[in-house]
Amino acid sequence: MRILFPVALAACILLAVGCVNPLGPGYQFAGRQAEILVSSASPDRIHFHVVDELENAGDRPLRSLEVRLPEGPAYGAQNLRVLVQGAEVSPQHSSQTDVRMMRAPFDPPWEQNDRRSVVTEWDLAPGASARGTIAASPDGFYIADETAFPLWQTPNGFFARGGTTPVKEILTVFAPPDFRVLAPGKPLKPTVDGNYLTQRFLINPEDDFLAYVVASRYQEKILHARHGEVQFWTLHPMDVPAAQTAADRLSSSMKALTEFFGPASKGNSPVRIAEAPVELPAEFGAPGDPGGTSFPEGALLDSRALQQGVASEAVLQLAEYELARTWFSWRVRTRPEAQILMGRGLGVFGLVIAAESRGQDQRESMIASLIDRYDEARAAATDKRLMEPPEGYSRAERISTGYRGALFFVALEDLCGHDNLRTALRYIIRTRASTDTGYEELRAAVESASGKDLAQMFREWLVLPGVPGDFRARYQKSTNALLQK
Repeated sequence: MRILFPVALAACILLAVGCVNPLGPGYQFAGRQAEILVSSASPDRIHFHVVDELENAGDRPLRSLEVRLPEGPAYGAQNLRVLVQGAEVSPQHSSQTDVRMMRAPFDPPWEQNDRRSVVTEWDLAPGASARGTIAASPDGFYIADETAFPLWQTPNGFFARGGTTPVKEILTVFAPPDFRVLAPGKPLKPTVDGNYLTQRFLINPEDDFLAYVVASRYQEKILHARHGEVQFWTLHPMDVPAAQTAADRLSSSMKALTEFFGPASKGNSPVRIAEAPVELPAEFGAPGDPGGTSFPEGALLDSRALQQGVASEAVLQLAEYELARTWFSWRVRTRPEAQILMGRGLGVFGLVIAAESRGQDQRESMIASLIDRYDEARAAATDKRLMEPPEGYSRAERISTGYRGALFFVALEDLCGHDNLRTALRYIIRTRASTDTGYEELRAAVESASGKDLAQMFREWLVLPGVPGDFRARYQKSTNALLQK
């Protein structure tokens, strides 16, 4: 019987894959048209209007679907409306752990093969947040949050169908006519209508990044660096020699990150560094330090950081950290409980990847520096589990735990090998694009690539606070060796 059950299960799976008729509940996300509008009359407010076309592709009628919507206290969402086939509905909270998860009812039930047009619109008046991923001001606005648009959830059940990615997508941005606008996809010819510049982007979800927008009255400076083009979009003139130094470093760092994680996009895209139109909170360091946030293959930097000097080591590392988040934010979304590990942790690990491209001694120095930063952060607040949502952690706890997340990836690379870790992360990026991913998928991929059982290591690093003594001793020895040279 033990042999027959796996065989029968495999037969059922093959039948489900090859069967024309659906065997479970679900939908096809046929298309999305999203509009973003910022008016000169209300420059601190962003209006969203999203039309989603969904087709019931399952084996039964659906009475509701879950969707992750913008959440008021964190994002300043106001005037939220949801309409199904033109009739307004009242979504209800459906999760105790994720306040953004809502249930959208269908009355009458949504029959098989029928289409539903769902309109979601809201006004957003962004306030201060832990990450600063959405902002608007008279000088510009940006939406650099991979969860900023409605995320439809696949129904529960065997052989269920669904997903958060539409088959096709059109993004339209309305902005003041003197704004530069950056977004994913193929830009169509912009038009000026009265007080607005209208820019449409045709997004192919299979190739293009998740939707984002960066828009302001930018001055553009394009520099040719050692490993590609770097574009600076700033609100003030730049020091060109310093910008060239930064471009050389960042193009090399992006090359190293691309060689590790895989090409982020088709073709040779430039690295973009944009000045944020508002002050950004720092994820690491002191609360008043200038911060940044990421968008695909680019970084938004606080104007205070640029004033420090775009070629200064602190600003370069800030930009490298944000560039490293291109893959595990904008290609693969991380589940809430894995945001510190695979968001902050992998982002800081990107500093190690970039440093290694400048020499093995630079890698050793960066790891020693991260251990020092971790110790300083832990003196302020003990690090916590790497397997829980960060919302319940204080800012200081997120910092110390984030540094431990980065050191975990160093230890994982040491144990499993550089090539095996690279293979595993590339596999996740390729197979989990645009879907939520957590530490289970990470462990499975690395175990498959390396042939090692990582249960003990994951328990030790992800659950227990502190850095294992053997790891610390290994890099203390390396640091001593470097000092003796």
